[in-house]
Amino acid sequence: MEVEKFRIRCRGKGGSVEKAIDAVAHDIFRQLTHQGTFAADLILKKGWSVKDAANLMIAEYVSAEILTGQLHSYRGMLNDKGRAYLKLFKMSTEGLISSGRMPAQLGYDGVRAFEEAIATIG
Repeated sequence: MEVEKFRIRCRGKGGSVEKAIDAVAHDIFRQLTHQGTFAADLILKKGWSVKDAANLMIAEYVSAEILTGQLHSYRGMLNDKGRAYLKLFKMSTEGLISSGRMPAQLGYDGVRAFEEAIATIG
């Protein structure tokens, strides 16, 4: 599965990133088990590659978690887990850009806007 391959690519990126992707992968696997139609629709109906679908699912999952404010140590400042999740978000976005699924400028603008949103939460 592509989420597992992403998890392997995260090895050596630091303990907090490795812990974060382990937790994210576990939650994504659980979601797929209970409601796998989102990924199936992306792949089967919209023609996405499995890798792109995994990158999108990881980016959406970690961004939603960050935006709860639970991963902030105080306003605008992410804790260790939050910083690791942000790194996963950036890696996933970069994967979508490198595959051509997302235009580079749109991806970089999206990361910048996400970082601005993070600065106002917590």
